[in-house]
Amino acid sequence: MAKDKTGKKLERLVATLERVLDGTGSNIEAPSRRLVDRDTGKPREHDVLVTWSHGHHHLLTAVECRDRSRPVGVPDVEAFADKCAATGVNAGVIVSTTGFRETARKKAASRSITCMDLSEVEGFDWLGMEAIVGYQRDLSSIHFYFEFEQVPEGENLTLFDEAGLIVLDTAGVVVSQETLARMAGNAIPITASLEQGVGVVRAQRLIMETIEWRVRDRLGRTWPLKSIIADMTYTTTKIFNAIEAHTYSGGGKNYSFASAEVQFGEAEGRLLLLRNEDESTSVYFVPVSGSGWEVSKAEEIGG
Repeated sequence: MAKDKTGKKLERLVATLERVLDGTGSNIEAPSRRLVDRDTGKPREHDVLVTWSHGHHHLLTAVECRDRSRPVGVPDVEAFADKCAATGVNAGVIVSTTGFRETARKKAASRSITCMDLSEVEGFDWLGMEAIVGYQRDLSSIHFYFEFEQVPEGENLTLFDEAGLIVLDTAGVVVSQETLARMAGNAIPITASLEQGVGVVRAQRLIMETIEWRVRDRLGRTWPLKSIIADMTYTTTKIFNAIEAHTYSGGGKNYSFASAEVQFGEAEGRLLLLRNEDESTSVYFVPVSGSGWEVSKAEEIGG
């Protein structure tokens, strides 16, 4: 695994993997919210924090991610175990990309700390690919025009770019131009000629149905919309998302998986392929929130 000076890459990977392996409604944070040290009264942060809620009770598991050039030693285990005890954590896990010294494993066992080895490998026979190829469309220009159920008399409201015009959806909520642009971009038809269109500027006109939508002008008057016409130009970019293959073992478990950080439209996260004991492969997409890698769910999209 390539070294990451901030260590965040490993934390994101471990948080994603733990979400998939957990399979429950636990909450996983990477980095975690700060927990108060009962000895010093100061807040402290764990790399990954898993919270299980059972009624009024909460069980905390902290994960320490070590991506360093040397194996984890006894002092590392002792420091982490003390940190867990001081912050009220119920269980601790250390994940290392360079292994553990034998004495550290013995110390971890005596302090109820689980040791997990995360190793990058060249690949697996079952994987069959080295990258996930995707295509991204980038809008270079977009203009919107209105079609009304009844054209307002004496008004020129066909061009959305005119100042003071507001679009309201069925619920009366304001729809911004940015939102409309995303809707229009996502609605561009996917064709079999994506590869031929890479790097080429293309023009596209779409008619967006707007049932029970309205336009409000600067005087507060509203008119029902029939549709919004979007005239766009865009280019297509080919994206290669490298796949990394790993083994994850410890605590009596041994997993083989591959993953890649990807983006599907506005959904950003990690695609993970997990090899099952029956030699089948499950595919998950783990989205991330806008505020960070708080992986709230893992959606199985294939198996």
